[in-house]
Amino acid sequence: MRTLNPIAQVSPLRVFVVCDQAATAPIWGYLIREKGLVAIMETSTQRALDRAIEDIPDLIVIDVNAPHAERMELIKEFRSLSTCPILLFLPAHNENEILEAYQYGVDECVIKPISPAIFLAKISAWARRSWSEPMSSRRAGRLRLDPGHRSIVGETGDEIRLTNLEFRLLHLLMSRPGYVFQNDEIIETVWGTSRDGDQSLLKNVVYRLRRKLEEEAGELYLIQTRPGGYSFQED
Repeated sequence: MRTLNPIAQVSPLRVFVVCDQAATAPIWGYLIREKGLVAIMETSTQRALDRAIEDIPDLIVIDVNAPHAERMELIKEFRSLSTCPILLFLPAHNENEILEAYQYGVDECVIKPISPAIFLAKISAWARRSWSEPMSSRRAGRLRLDPGHRSIVGETGDEIRLTNLEFRLLHLLMSRPGYVFQNDEIIETVWGTSRDGDQSLLKNVVYRLRRKLEEEAGELYLIQTRPGGYSFQED
């Protein structure tokens, strides 16, 4: 379980920063690293989305001067991959944009300009709130679920990386093999709340997880679709 002091963690907290401003991005990266955290920096929104599938951040910071629609799309995509906190930095106060951002899953909107001291204070505060639910290792047949790396390990030792949501979903299903978890129960546990549109997000996560289990681990039919929900079927 994460301690309240992110510096003291065995595995430093990973902060994914999307910032397209040449003068600002190095400052944010420097401050995060000085705090003892891992800074994953990206200046392109498209590359950020590509990397988000592979990298597993604990906190996401979005500070881009992109058009409104592009910022909202970035938020939606990140939220579909992870339950970790998302901070959105905005160049001006726009109530409609702020409300829309919260609707799509942002945890805090910050209006610029912001000083380095306040930036670091917010990073530290959200680091303490990042997802810290204790997870145990689980095994099913030839697969082992590794909470330390949020991955599946096959019998050959090959590691299959999972996104935050994929890991939490599989951990839940594997906790009671054969039990049918209802969609609402899954959403409440994995997302932490129920929101409009989460049913479709759940289907997307199940689809991605099945592909990984099938294509990379050679395991078929482990996740079964049942009336109103899903279950994990052991070999």
